[in-house]
Formats: sequence, structure tokens, C-alpha cells
Amino acid sequence: MRSALLSQKFHTSAAAAIMIAVAALYVLATGGLSSPLPQQPGQGLCLPPVSTWNLGYWGGLVANVGLNAAIMAMMIVINKTYNVLRAVTRMQVGLFAIMQAAVPSVVVTLNSGTLVALTILCCIYLMFSCYDSPGYVKRVFLTFMLLSLGATVQYCFVLFIPVFWVICAQMRILRPRTFVASLLGIITVWWLLFGFGIITPADVHVPVVTRITEPLDLSSAIYLLIVTGFTAFVLVASVGLNVLKTIAYNARARSYNGALTLIALVTILAMLFDYNNLVAYLPLLNVCAAYQLTHYFVRHRFDRQYAAVLSVCAVYIMLYLWRVAL
Repeated sequence: MRSALLSQKFHTSAAAAIMIAVAALYVLATGGLSSPLPQQPGQGLCLPPVSTWNLGYWGGLVANVGLNAAIMAMMIVINKTYNVLRAVTRMQVGLFAIMQAAVPSVVVTLNSGTLVALTILCCIYLMFSCYDSPGYVKRVFLTFMLLSLGATVQYCFVLFIPVFWVICAQMRILRPRTFVASLLGIITVWWLLFGFGIITPADVHVPVVTRITEPLDLSSAIYLLIVTGFTAFVLVASVGLNVLKTIAYNARARSYNGALTLIALVTILAMLFDYNNLVAYLPLLNVCAAYQLTHYFVRHRFDRQYAAVLSVCAVYIMLYLWRVAL
């Protein structure tokens, strides 16, 4: 009985706050040890990527921490609004913080990864609100406008445009009218940029990306790959374990979880084929892994569940300690 009660407490806001505090303390204590993220000025299709914005160290730190806080807030809002996890829980937020802190520079340095994760979550929120309502074309328009705007500073957003067309089909709203709205959303960004003279045709270019590991020493590069690989493993394993449960959901819940699963799998594939741009996908990978792992713990209740949660956290804490020793 005590084990079951302890396991339930891991789904509370207090448990999430403790995990966030552990992650924050580690980042504050060791953020300076982490090699700075590489600046890749060719990441955007026409505008400078966020990593090159001249905000200074403290400005970048505050902005990126704020983006991470917004990501966690959106994770809570999406579940509260659409009940995608089928339970009231805050575990996903705590797990995200633990995963994110494993690479402190992703937290303390302004980078495109946090922008990608937050934008995709906002797009998911908008698309979920359109379920079986093809008349909500303004929300479809806004979703694709956000993706198109993101592509101006980080080309990986282009990869998610066809993904959200598939999500439109999953939400049962893929009609000629909504498809036209999506195209207009994409075009509007470029129309405004050219119309107001913010960019010229000469500013549009094919992304030129340097290897993500070039500014890092070998040990730091290996560490980054191991952290990413472990998180991807947790994500794939959780998706596999959740499949049989999600099949039994109603049509709306299956659509929501199908969309989240699609985003997760595309993120992993993108990291495999676009490994030079690894950091741009890492926070989104952490979001997906935290959601799917929490979904597993929600749908598979057992008395000593707390031990499983602590085991996952312990792996990341061991990675923390290894990072300090590098």
C-alpha cells in the first residue's frame, strides 16, 4: 500500500518540482563546464538563426530559460486541455527537465532547439483543437504560418510541414479548403518578408551546416551522442509498450496519440539523417520521450512504479556525473 501511494505521488506537481529543482541545480552548478553550442549561421533559409542573435550571455540565458519554461507550460496545457495522457499528471514536466539538463548548454545557451520544441507544441495545440472541425481554417492557417516562419531561421521546420499535413488527416480535417489554408499560411510569411523589404531574393539560400561535433572535443561529442541515443531508446521503447493500450482508445484519443507518435518518430528519423543539426531536434526529442514515458506509467500502474521512474532518473544522474568528470 505504501509503495502504491509513493508511486502516485510521482505524478504530482510536488514531484515534478523536485525533479525540476534537481535539473536546475545541476545546470547552475555545471553549466559552465559544458562546451558552448556551435554557431551555425547557415541554418535559416533567409534569416540568421537564433544562436547568432546578439543578446549577450545573460540575455541569451534568460531568453532560453524562458523558452524552456514555456515548453513545460505547453506540455501541461496540452494534457489539461485534450487529456492526451488520460490522467492528471505532472510527471512529463519533471522528466523533460531531467532529460534537458543532461546537456546543460541546451538550457543555458539560446539555441534553435528550444524554439523548435516550443513551436511544434504550439502547432500541436492548434491542430488538436481542430479535431473533426474542418471549418477551423484560421487555426490551420496559423499552424502552417508558424512552421513557415520557423523555417526562415531553422530549416528543420520544413521537414515538419508534410508531417502536419498528415496530422490534418489524423484530425479529420484534410479538405481542399484546409489544404489551401495551409498553403496560404506558408506563403504569407514570405509575402510579408519580401513585401516589407526585410529580405531580398539574394537572402534566400540553401542551408550550409557545419558538423555539430566540430567545436566539441571527442569526449564531449561522444557524451552528446550517448545522451541522445539513450533518450531515443526510452522514446522508442515507450511507444512500443503503449501501442496496445492506445488501440483501445476512442477515435479522438487515438488521433491525438497518433499525432504525438508521428512527431516522435519523425524527430528520431530526422536526427539520424540530419545528424549535423542534432541540437535543433534534441529538446523536441526530450518532449516526446517525456510524454511517451509518462503515458506508459499512467497506463501501466503497478505498486513499485516509483522504482522504475527513479531508475530512469538515475541513468540521467549518472550521465550528469560522467559529464562532470569529462
